[in-house]
Amino acid sequence: MSRKLSEEEKLQRQIRRDEKSVEKETHPQVDKYGAKILRILREEAPDNPGIKYNSEYFEKRLDVSNITVLRAIKKLKVNNLIKERQVHGSYAIEEKFSEEFYSKHCSDEIKKNVSLIASLGGLLQQYKNTPLYESVKDLIYFLQPEIVKGDKIFSSGRVIVAPQMEYDINIQSWEKVYDALLKNRKLKFRYTKPYTNNKAQRIVWPYQLVLDNGSVYLFAYSEYADLVLLYDLNYMTDIVVLNEGFKLPKDYDINNYSGGGRLGAFKDDNKQTFKIRFTDYAKDWIKHHKWADDQKVI
Repeated sequence: MSRKLSEEEKLQRQIRRDEKSVEKETHPQVDKYGAKILRILREEAPDNPGIKYNSEYFEKRLDVSNITVLRAIKKLKVNNLIKERQVHGSYAIEEKFSEEFYSKHCSDEIKKNVSLIASLGGLLQQYKNTPLYESVKDLIYFLQPEIVKGDKIFSSGRVIVAPQMEYDINIQSWEKVYDALLKNRKLKFRYTKPYTNNKAQRIVWPYQLVLDNGSVYLFAYSEYADLVLLYDLNYMTDIVVLNEGFKLPKDYDINNYSGGGRLGAFKDDNKQTFKIRFTDYAKDWIKHHKWADDQKVI
C-alpha cells in the first residue's frame, strides 16, 4: 500500500502544480503554426517590404482559420518573439530580448542550444532546395524559436559548410518516392537516361534516397536486373507507388554495397584494392583524409 501523504507534502505538491500552471500561461509552447510564422518573418519578410504579413496573409498562406493564426501570434508575443504592435501593417520579429525575459527564460543552456542550432542551419545549407532541408528548418524553428532573435549569439551560425553545388529536384518525384520509402511499397517508373531503354517500365523496391554533390539518387532493388542499383531522381518519370509492399532487408543501407569507399554515391559488387602514390603536399594531405575504411598510409 502507498503511504498517505502528510498535509505538508500535499501542500508542496499543490504549490508545484500551481507553479507549472502559471509557467505554462506566462511562457506557452510555440505551436507549429507559430514556428512557420517566425520562419517566414525572419527569412522572407525582409526581402518583401511590399507584403503585409498580417493575420489575413498567414490565414491564406498556412491555409488555416484566422483564429488559429491569432492564437499562434498570441503565443509568440507572450514569448517576446514578435513585437506587440505591427510595423507598417505587418507582424515583426522582436529582435532583442527584454532584460527581464532574457534573465528569466534564457539560461546558459538555451544560449548554448540556440547557438548550436544556428550552426546546424549553416551545415544544412549543403542540402538547400531539397524537401529535407525545408522540413528540418521548420523543425528548428519549432524546437528552438529563439533562433529568430537578432542577437549575434542567437542568429548566426559560426560553424558552416563551404558553398556547395545546389540541388535541382523534381519535388513531385521526391514526394512519391519518399512516400514509397515510408510505406515500403514498390515503385514503377520509366528511366530516361540516354543510354537506357526509356520506354521500359521498371519495378523496384526503394531502399534509400541518397543525396550527393547536387544530385539525388534512389538506391533500390531492381526486380528486372535482380540487382541493387542507383537511379538519378531527375531521370525518373511516370512514377507510380504500387499497392504491393516488400520486406526491407537488414542490409539495405548503401554503405553495405560501397566496399567501404567514401568517394560519393556508388555501388559495386566487386571490392577492389588499389595502391596509389602521393607526392609533395598531397602525401601530407592524405594522412588526414580517409577515402576508404581499409585505407592505410605507408
